[in-house]
Amino acid sequence: MVFKLFKKKPSPPLGSSVSNCLVRAQLKKMGDDGAKTRHVIHYAYPQDGADPSLREAMIERLRADGYDVKDAVHENGLVLEHYREVASEAFDAMTVDLSRWFAEMGWAYDGWECAVVNEKTAPH
Repeated sequence: MVFKLFKKKPSPPLGSSVSNCLVRAQLKKMGDDGAKTRHVIHYAYPQDGADPSLREAMIERLRADGYDVKDAVHENGLVLEHYREVASEAFDAMTVDLSRWFAEMGWAYDGWECAVVNEKTAPH
């Protein structure tokens, strides 16, 4: 008898265009192409060794960039909220930049979620 061990394929980095496409694929299954403006929420958490003195300056910068910033419920993280579409290359560039910037600050970008906008949920 022969057994093969299969390694699980690693997940793409959160914030990458590949990761974003996986979220958009789920939206598409619900009848949403991501092109309409909607509520989008991003998450970030400090890594071990992150400098806690940078937190307030980070929040100020994020607010200046147009995000509504709140404390996450767990792990001293941050929740960023804004309204926009999620289907464009510009959205992908934004999440890549967020991921890179948080990493430079000693934090981990933990992805995004959004409201589903389709014929059933769109305001009439």
